[in-house]
Amino acid sequence: MNKFIILILFLISSCSLHAKQTKSLEFSKVLDKEIPLILEKSKARGIAISIVQGNEVLGSYSYGHADAENRTPITHKTLFNVGSISKVITAWGAMILVEQGKVELELDKPINDYLKSWKIPNSQFDANKVTLRNILSHTAGLSLSGYNGWSAEDPLPTLVESLEGNNTGDGAVKIIHEPDTKWSYSGGGYTIVQLLIEDLTNQSFSNFMTENVLLPLGMTNSSFDINRISPAKLASPYDENGNKTAMVYFTETAAAGFITTADDLAKFNQAVLKNEQGNYIGSNILSNQLIANMIQAQPHTGGRWSMSYVVDSENNSLGFAGFNRGWTSLTRSVTDKNIGYVILNNSSVGGVNNEIDQLLLSVIKGS
Repeated sequence: MNKFIILILFLISSCSLHAKQTKSLEFSKVLDKEIPLILEKSKARGIAISIVQGNEVLGSYSYGHADAENRTPITHKTLFNVGSISKVITAWGAMILVEQGKVELELDKPINDYLKSWKIPNSQFDANKVTLRNILSHTAGLSLSGYNGWSAEDPLPTLVESLEGNNTGDGAVKIIHEPDTKWSYSGGGYTIVQLLIEDLTNQSFSNFMTENVLLPLGMTNSSFDINRISPAKLASPYDENGNKTAMVYFTETAAAGFITTADDLAKFNQAVLKNEQGNYIGSNILSNQLIANMIQAQPHTGGRWSMSYVVDSENNSLGFAGFNRGWTSLTRSVTDKNIGYVILNNSSVGGVNNEIDQLLLSVIKGS
């Protein structure tokens, strides 16, 4: 390679590095100015943010307290429950089974054909119309929008017991309207996916997800099993009035029980961003083709939902938000800018996340 070409490559690399440093400084300036003010006027206790671009980290930011009473600060190692963002990560686990073909799992075959421990009951609607595709896109016609979680003193039900109605949601999971006709959010559907993964792999859901999704994506500080989490690293949850509240526990971890750090969750955001070769960064665990299929808006969703991201065409982004008592979270990957970010909040004051989301979007759109 001659000296001229080497010089050109060096200049391109230097310009790219400078642009990323400039963008990182711009994020820092806006966040350091605005978030302390947002926390001061709200009853939220702490915020952790991580921002990535392509393969690189643009910045990690921490504000407020993991435990306000003891003045324990939020850090990049602080753990949060992320509520329904658990579903998006679960979808990747299901897609790995589709990709591997080890169990011949297909997106459009009746999911009852694969379930062993429990079956979706027939009603006036045909259970054979419920598939992995329409469960992941919330168009399967299933009941039970969400779960409230159990207290530490409560014995957790099994997955089958939960599906049959022993849960803190809206009762048994069943078909309540004709599949493939409209969008209807169902956390219960993701409990079915959790059972599907266990039935097909003969592993615990948590172990399968750790081995096949979390570790390959470098998410070494995350788990679907709260018993594997260090309590000292877990933030304390606070309610909408800023008062400390009890931790909630889930059998239905695929729907609501994932625990992670902002930096780890940002690594998951990178999976739908592109590397320098133009491939999805998550293509080390799923093919480019299957990722592209998974993130496309699905029928009967008004163009708003894929398997299982929220599709925001106005902002060219894929994302999700999570809410549990004492926790709110938001994740967004702006695909045309190849930038992703997460906002984790150890309180029920969800409006704070939306305000920060708009701040970050304004910086990104200004680039």
